[in-house]
Amino acid sequence: MLKIKITLTRDSVCMGDDVKDHKKVISVDLESIPHKTIMKIAEKYLPNVTGRGHTWNCVLNGNNVAVINGNCEKITFYTDALTFPDSSSLYFKYHSATY
Repeated sequence: MLKIKITLTRDSVCMGDDVKDHKKVISVDLESIPHKTIMKIAEKYLPNVTGRGHTWNCVLNGNNVAVINGNCEKITFYTDALTFPDSSSLYFKYHSATY
């Protein structure tokens, strides 16, 4: 399997979460299906948020590639053609629930 370096960042989910630096650099074995790599990273990296209706946009190297509903309950990819260069970045943009 190919090993790649990915820089992870995400939005804060509440005021207490703002004090932490969310940047993390990881080295992962790229799955044969890149979508599985993103799903595994999201499940381990994103915090559990109380409540319903929140989402995360997943931005791979500047391209919005997926939306994650809730606490990784459902991930919808916008493309089938995902590629990871040797060094990539994944940014998770938080959208709080609206009522």
